[in-house]
Amino acid sequence: MAFTNKSYGVATPADKFGQAIKKRPVLYFGLPFLLTVVVGSFALSELTATKYNVHDNRTRALTKEEGLKLSKNRRKLDMQEEYWRLQSQDISDDWEIKRVGAEAAPGVTTSPTMAADSSSPTASASASSSSPSLKEK
Repeated sequence: MAFTNKSYGVATPADKFGQAIKKRPVLYFGLPFLLTVVVGSFALSELTATKYNVHDNRTRALTKEEGLKLSKNRRKLDMQEEYWRLQSQDISDDWEIKRVGAEAAPGVTTSPTMAADSSSPTASASASSSSPSLKEK
């Protein structure tokens, strides 16, 4: 039976490094955590930039020149010509202004007290006279 030569007590550089890391928990737990956060931040920023670049390429705004090139049969827009075209349209002027009551408006409701207060001018005068003034105190 042959025993191999093992040198006990002689530490290799890897053993020394392992012992140093286990003695300091910041290096054992903190360093891998911080490395993961930093690398993850760079990875997520690249993924986000890629996502927005793809979206921008899909929904790209057209410039005026590109928009005009899309339709070949476009006429040139002239403001004065449009003004005269709209002026030449026959719009009848036989209308008159009519006031629409609040009851006729859809979705408008009034409470009975509000309707009573607003309908009679004496109700507002009597309400103001019934409140005590500062001079009476």
